Amino acid sequence: MPFLARSKSIDIVTIARNEEPHHELPGVDVAHHLARHTLKVEFKRIVANDPDVASIILSTAADLGSDMIVMGGYGHSRLREFVLGGATRGILEAMTAPVLMSH
Repeated sequence: MPFLARSKSIDIVTIARNEEPHHELPGVDVAHHLARHTLKVEFKRIVANDPDVASIILSTAADLGSDMIVMGGYGHSRLREFVLGGATRGILEAMTAPVLMSH
């Protein structure tokens, strides 16, 4: 919260596939929680079929002029990451802003 309290604005960004139901908005509960703490929060849902989620996140952060990226870090089996890649690994390999990760 200390980082967030000092921010001018907070953008909650989720990346969704086209086939995911539109009535389910993962991340909107986080936006509501932060807004209750009188923080300026905006929720953005990006629909993309591109498997390179890391590039989408970094591109969105650049477009928004983000000073920091805060995200969860998750690992998958080596085979799955080799075949599909991984957003966590992709962010760590090419981060363009400071990144705070939590698992």
